[in-house]
Amino acid sequence: MRICFLSHGQFVHIGAYLDYFDNAGHDVHFISLTPGPARNVPTYNTGFGSNYSTTSGKWKYPLSMLRVRRLVRQLKPDVLHAHYATSGGLASLFTGFHPTIVTVHGTDLTSGRKSIIWRPLLKRIFENADCVNTVSEGLTNMVLELGIPPGKLRTLSLGIDTDRFSLSGNRSICKDRTLRLVCTRRMERHYGHHTIIEALAILKQAGVDFHVTLLGDGSSQPDLKAQVANAELGEYVTFLGEIENQRLPEILHEHDVYLSASWWDGTSLSLLEAMATGIFPIVSDIEANSSWLKHGVNGLLHKVDDARGLADCIIQLVDKPRIAAAAAEQNRQLVVAGADRKTSMKRLASIYQDLVSATQNDT
Repeated sequence: MRICFLSHGQFVHIGAYLDYFDNAGHDVHFISLTPGPARNVPTYNTGFGSNYSTTSGKWKYPLSMLRVRRLVRQLKPDVLHAHYATSGGLASLFTGFHPTIVTVHGTDLTSGRKSIIWRPLLKRIFENADCVNTVSEGLTNMVLELGIPPGKLRTLSLGIDTDRFSLSGNRSICKDRTLRLVCTRRMERHYGHHTIIEALAILKQAGVDFHVTLLGDGSSQPDLKAQVANAELGEYVTFLGEIENQRLPEILHEHDVYLSASWWDGTSLSLLEAMATGIFPIVSDIEANSSWLKHGVNGLLHKVDDARGLADCIIQLVDKPRIAAAAAEQNRQLVVAGADRKTSMKRLASIYQDLVSATQNDT
């Protein structure tokens, strides 16, 4: 099967899609709307210039779409898979190609549906697509609210490599040593790092012995470093920066607690990675998280933008650490059963085949 993927070049998860289907023996091509890193399959950069970001560069997408349409006609794929409705999805609409699947990942819909410009565009993109793939039930419900027929939707996330993100040994938390916390989200405002740092200041005042590792980069990093300095938390916080994904399982194994204070999300692969390794999750109480976690059972949930609530959750864990050991195996089993990457990609391959067969029957 010839599969053509379409997204902006910096989309962090596109490589997993490309590599899986390439290794499975399919003829895989990648059309990139913006410059990006080297890939292991034939790649076609349709972007103009090199100064792009996922926000400020979007005005160039319409120019790229002319190139996208020409490339799709030349490549003649069996299926076109576009990622992010507001970039790849819009470009796929412009190509007029079928069958097309559009994957919604989160902010493209959670923000776009509130816009008087994007809301009707999103509806048109989804109506044109032969399949709309959402990565969480919450996003599925948002697409349905736009009047898209349920039969067109498939809820399926990329999933994670549960072999690589393995369960580490003893997951008990001891009061006699420093509590090791980690956040692996990009440093963008909607991921709520500022709430985490506010909570850390509360923990410091409460005399909790802790250390936090913040991974990744992003536009909020300078402000977050200043916030840490102003709160005199420098000795409690390490900014580790961008790391190779191969190192991530090892880093998670070295920590006790996974933190995320996101305002919204699709299915968070960062959360799934933490759960698979047995690290205890303390995260914001949003649908994307509560669909995986039950407060007080296999995780702790706090209100969005509630630093005091987050700090109280951490203190609760310190006072009753046995919950972490009890949750480790349960969370591992949940992820293996519901978000294993190989299983997810096999299901996606089946969706592709159904789309191709339906299109062939129509012609």
